[in-house]
Amino acid sequence: MPQFAALTYTSDVDWTAAEQADTMAEYSTFGSRHAAVIRGGAAFFPTGTATTVHVAGGRGGEITTRAGAYADTTHALTGFYLVEAPDMPTAIQIAADIPAARDGAVELRPVIDLSGGTTAES
Repeated sequence: MPQFAALTYTSDVDWTAAEQADTMAEYSTFGSRHAAVIRGGAAFFPTGTATTVHVAGGRGGEITTRAGAYADTTHALTGFYLVEAPDMPTAIQIAADIPAARDGAVELRPVIDLSGGTTAES
């Protein structure tokens, strides 16, 4: 069955902080409600913990790093779910239930299974 990455964009917060307990409970409820189709997922630490890596000139070139996230946006990429759904309309219904869809956004992307080469369109 096709898989979709549901990328969550929300305020850039530390999800391990006590003040996020209520929101994390909402994510837990979502996870329980959709456990049959969730194949993985994680929340990210704040963007300040990120390191962006670039190889100048392609393979074998100079490796440079920069502290912070790659993109500077209103909302940060704060996590993801890997969900299994028969088609994009069904994946949209699942994504609409993710708490991030209410106060940020959820970007859905069909996933290419690199172990078998299938896509969401297969």
